[in-house]
Amino acid sequence: MKQWFVVHTHPQKELLAAQELMQQGFEVYYPKFLKTRRHARRTDEIIMPLFPRYIFVAFNPDEMPWRCINGTRGIVHLLTNNNKPICLPGRIINDLKDRETTSGFVPVETLSLFTPGNKVRIVDGALEGYNATIIALSDHQRAQLLIEFMGRQLQLGLPTQMIEAA
Repeated sequence: MKQWFVVHTHPQKELLAAQELMQQGFEVYYPKFLKTRRHARRTDEIIMPLFPRYIFVAFNPDEMPWRCINGTRGIVHLLTNNNKPICLPGRIINDLKDRETTSGFVPVETLSLFTPGNKVRIVDGALEGYNATIIALSDHQRAQLLIEFMGRQLQLGLPTQMIEAA
């Protein structure tokens, strides 16, 4: 029975590694997302790996010669424990595939622990203990919050590691 495993790639070689493994007959999953890049008054979208330097490969370790993966171009190594490949639960891959758009990209906002409208509590910093509402999230792990402070509505941005679900 096929199982999913994690492959560590060389920097920015995820696509090359995926293509090489597919040519060898392996089933490969390389999740990507579209990132908005702003530079010099230009905005464009670029394709980025969802997990930089990692791709997923499915095979039956009892039937497939999996050690050849470590010698494949673009690959550092297959993640193993005691010389056995580490199996990834299939539901993780299925969940990622279910989130993909028709163009094959995983929207990053669907992976966030928080969504706009959620009530959160600030757990660090000068406003620790205050409750807030999430207005928006950025791809830089920051949240725009609406907080009631001294009788007024105040909007502020905080790193997501400074908040928790209320």
